[in-house]
Amino acid sequence: MGLFDFFGKEKKPADEDRARRISFDDFKTGEYSDTPTQNGPVTVFHPKSFQDVEKIILTLKSGKNAIVYLNELSTATGYRVLDMLSGAVFALDGSVYELQNNMFFFAPAGINIK
Repeated sequence: MGLFDFFGKEKKPADEDRARRISFDDFKTGEYSDTPTQNGPVTVFHPKSFQDVEKIILTLKSGKNAIVYLNELSTATGYRVLDMLSGAVFALDGSVYELQNNMFFFAPAGINIK
């Protein structure tokens, strides 16, 4: 008899608890391509040019998080992409976080990351 049985509550099965967790194994590793990697609550982007910004902004507008790697862009284009995405996130009341050099996490409104 467990503690929860004593109070008349049933214990949750371990499988149900595991089904609600998100694991890093659930995400595919990002390939260097024009197509984003989407397999969960975060979309990973590897933009090749400034034209790829539109896809990232549409992802943020739909309420999803985005991780953007800028390491495949030239320095000037990387700054332009970062400026455009920062403006879009500001307009959406979201936030941006630098995870590491040339890797940024963009979150729309309602997502708090510490």
